[in-house]
Amino acid sequence: MSFAKRAVMIRSPKTPDWRPDFGATAVVLCCALFPPLSSQAQTLTQALAEAYNTNPQLLAQRALLRQTDEQVPQALANWRPTVNFTGQMGGTRSAFTTPGTGAPRAGGLAAYDTFYANSLNLQVTQPIYSGGRTVAQTRQATNLVESARAQTLAVETSVFQAVAMAYLDVVRDQALLQVNQNNVAVLRKQLEATQDRFRVGEVTRTDVAQAEASLAQAVGQLVTAQGNLEISREEYVRAVGHAPGTLMLPRERPTLPATEEEAASL
Repeated sequence: MSFAKRAVMIRSPKTPDWRPDFGATAVVLCCALFPPLSSQAQTLTQALAEAYNTNPQLLAQRALLRQTDEQVPQALANWRPTVNFTGQMGGTRSAFTTPGTGAPRAGGLAAYDTFYANSLNLQVTQPIYSGGRTVAQTRQATNLVESARAQTLAVETSVFQAVAMAYLDVVRDQALLQVNQNNVAVLRKQLEATQDRFRVGEVTRTDVAQAEASLAQAVGQLVTAQGNLEISREEYVRAVGHAPGTLMLPRERPTLPATEEEAASL
């Protein structure tokens, strides 16, 4: 719907032309773009904790770190002994005739003999020297783990910075939006007062036009503030994982180190 159609039209008894009510338009736009915020306030610490547990980039990096950690025990396994255990069980059965036992049985068989043979084999192999291959593989796996840990720390730092910036951007843009809303409300009342004074002849049409121009400029600034807040909210969703509710400006600010030695020890 166009701006002209959304505007509420007002008319002065002494002015034959119709003019849009910019204040009413601003209120309609604000209500349409931004629903009421949640009553439960969220601190920056809570936002950082949620991002630490749910951020897809962090979760993927931690999974890569766990996968890399497995290479160390795999390399160390070359130092450990190898145990092989085998077993075998078997038996043979033979039939034969014996003299002096009378007539043989059917088929000429008189007796049976069964022989069983069982064997167990245990083999233990302990590597003593592999030409330095195991040492090199272990060192390589350890270096890969250290690299993955440093990369994970870098990703965590980047994500936390993005969350903090998105959080503060939303707080800032919400405050700017409130300022612009108040400015539109004040200028709207000033326009109404100027129109009333024009009706009684205290001011000229130029004064009314100036008041209308000021209100139109304020409405434009309000729309810009709404757009900036929407962008900041989207960045917050991307960093934290959900839309921001009522955010509070952090009251506790970290103190800067007094010396270079103190900064290096952090």
